[in-house]
Amino acid sequence: LSPFFTAGICSNLAWLTVWPFDVVKTKKQSGKFEGRSVMWLLRDTVRTGDMYRGLSVGLVRSFFANGISMEVYTRVEKELKIVFNDR
Repeated sequence: LSPFFTAGICSNLAWLTVWPFDVVKTKKQSGKFEGRSVMWLLRDTVRTGDMYRGLSVGLVRSFFANGISMEVYTRVEKELKIVFNDR
């Protein structure tokens, strides 16, 4: 696979594992849940079905952002090796 697809797939796998915690963190930072514990927020997130809310948009953004970044990194690295004769 190309660096673009490798980075895109890896970033999406990472987001799939941490997304629910990011949702809880965002709720905590919103200030709407003063005095509520992280565990309460996690249970509320599961109960209301918000656990993966916005995930599809986040995965698309992550796939392209990380894929393009890795493609640029790989191309720059290749060019620098040519310039500095470090093959």
